[in-house]
Amino acid sequence: MAERRSFSVQGMHCAGCAAAVERALNSLPVKDVYVNFAAGRLNLSGSEASDAEIIAAVKKAGFKAEVIQENAVVIPEKSGKGEVAAFAAALFFSILLLFVCMGHFPADFRLNGFLQIVLLIPVLIAGRGFFFRGIPALCRGVPNMDSLISCGASAGIIYSLLLLMLKRSAHLYFDTAAMIITLIMLGKLLESRSRRSASSAIRQLFDLTPPAAHLLRNGVVQDIPSAELFPGDMIRILPGEKIPADSVVESGRSFVNEAMLTGENEPVSKNPQDQLFGGTLNMDGVLEAKVTATGKTGMLGQIISLIDNAQNSRPPAAVLADKVSGFFVWGIFSIALLTAVFWGIFGTAEQALHFSLSVLVVACPCALGLAVPVALISGIGRGAQLGILIRNGEALEKAAKIKELVFDKTGTLTTGIPEIKEIICTGKISANELLLTAAAVEKYSNHPVARAIVSEAEKLGLHGENAVEVSNFSCIPGRGVTALAAGKNWILGNAEMMKEYEITFERPENLSGNTLIYCAVDREFCGVILAGDTLRDNAVPAVAELKKMGINCYMLTGDNRETAEKVAGNLALDGFKSELLPQDKVSALQAIRAASGGRITAMVGDGINDAPALAAGDLGIAIGSGSDIALESADVVLLRSDLSQVVAMIRLSQAAFRVIRQNLFWAFFYNVCCIPLAAGVFYAISGILLDPAFCAGAMACSSLTVVLNSLRLRFFRP
Repeated sequence: MAERRSFSVQGMHCAGCAAAVERALNSLPVKDVYVNFAAGRLNLSGSEASDAEIIAAVKKAGFKAEVIQENAVVIPEKSGKGEVAAFAAALFFSILLLFVCMGHFPADFRLNGFLQIVLLIPVLIAGRGFFFRGIPALCRGVPNMDSLISCGASAGIIYSLLLLMLKRSAHLYFDTAAMIITLIMLGKLLESRSRRSASSAIRQLFDLTPPAAHLLRNGVVQDIPSAELFPGDMIRILPGEKIPADSVVESGRSFVNEAMLTGENEPVSKNPQDQLFGGTLNMDGVLEAKVTATGKTGMLGQIISLIDNAQNSRPPAAVLADKVSGFFVWGIFSIALLTAVFWGIFGTAEQALHFSLSVLVVACPCALGLAVPVALISGIGRGAQLGILIRNGEALEKAAKIKELVFDKTGTLTTGIPEIKEIICTGKISANELLLTAAAVEKYSNHPVARAIVSEAEKLGLHGENAVEVSNFSCIPGRGVTALAAGKNWILGNAEMMKEYEITFERPENLSGNTLIYCAVDREFCGVILAGDTLRDNAVPAVAELKKMGINCYMLTGDNRETAEKVAGNLALDGFKSELLPQDKVSALQAIRAASGGRITAMVGDGINDAPALAAGDLGIAIGSGSDIALESADVVLLRSDLSQVVAMIRLSQAAFRVIRQNLFWAFFYNVCCIPLAAGVFYAISGILLDPAFCAGAMACSSLTVVLNSLRLRFFRP
């Protein structure tokens, strides 16, 4: 996998800026370059250029770049008071300037003009960034949105100054220049705040880590910053406190609320040797724990890094918009120039200025540049809040197009934990006595079915004072166990075990799909215990919902055909294959994809033994794998072992790409319609004349519309 490097880029204010940075890097031996204007990030992979060369190239383009260390995350800064104060000053003086201009006070043309200049100066100071950024970018041959604004405002100011110098009484454009700057400042202010809001998911995750921790050293408690903890440190967590780092309980018992990470509101019981995750909330007990991972190596840090990387990836849907944005500003300058020439020949000088100025300030490259990344940031951030971690924009796009969904069985469609379904006795012994004795024998075994028998006996209270004495315990791998219990010889195992000991037994009818534990006492068959894996509570409704969405559902499992057939029938799956090894699942998955005609095929598994199949699918979805968050084979990680999360993930992806399509449509539609209108194409026919100040407001509203539409994803409900 090619080395991925990230840089924060300061000074970008529009899609044209991002395109300028990408073009500046074309002279270097780099590839897979993506500049995310919305996040202020430069990402590249497969580059032979050094960090210093990349930073120098970005600086030459007029921006400042800094290396982001591996797995580090840049949190969007909160809104500064400076930009609000600058806008307030610009608005105040723009209103005064408008009053002077429209009221013609003083009446003398030149005095009125000089007063307008005086009132314009504070507006220019407040909006000086447009000129300081836009003019140098134009001189470097990489114009951006600021270049359009600064050139438009400058043209109006220069034209008005010429009128004053020539003492020609005519409409001055000082108020227009002021309103252009003020309205664009308002749009940028609202836009930047909205973009920061879109990135709030990462900020909220960062805020989960408490600032301080109680360090235990030589029996003494010392409060230190959480950032100073190291693996191996002992910490104390009091009731109501957040856990400062991933750790393992050494002593104490409590319930921990892990909803902030998994979305699961039910508190989880924590006992000695249980895993704790940084950022989760200790409810009611005092815990002492040993730190196992801190910072970016902990679960919370890995989740933040995953979200950050995903939000700064480029999905295929962004390619067209990015290409158009790269040439957009030059195209607008060309249209504005042609407009000025046309109206200069066939109209008046004032019309030439008016229409060309309108073209410069009505065009909106930002809407194109923001259409995809802000929706991506909002969608992936909302997914993280729901416990759905999506690795990159490409995975989000594929998830929206899933047509074939393949499930692993054990641990995915089922709980993966055997439960006792039924106990059938021959009459020689009661069901409770059989379960009590079997539990006494099986407690020495580590087999999952043995643990299920012991657990069932405990649930029924068949333990403690009723305990049976057991001796001479022996385990026969792949068969069962034998022991002396209550003075009798007991044999518990599968059919092969009974045959080996020449015990005649009866197989129950119509009980396929269960594991059968045959029991014999003193070599006489006395009953059978039925154990079976259980479907997850939400498996049936989740699969039904997926099928309603037009998605075909299949199952691949290593279990026997009878068990697989029963599960597939209960879920009404479209097909299944059983008795598969991990490598066989890959072939089966590829066969399903081929049979569908190459439609997007996703694999859902537990993220451990299904790794080959997860990697082989168009999209790999690991469910309930919070402890395996770094699993490279999965494109999507669902932190909750809840199949409804699969439905939620697909619906979220579809919602995100609906928003992206809406954004792209609006961005193209707005520019295609407004640029000809501003250029006066319909003026001779309809008399429609757009004021440049109105055009500036429309430009600001266009990019703001895209951002606000994307923010709707923050309120997505599965």
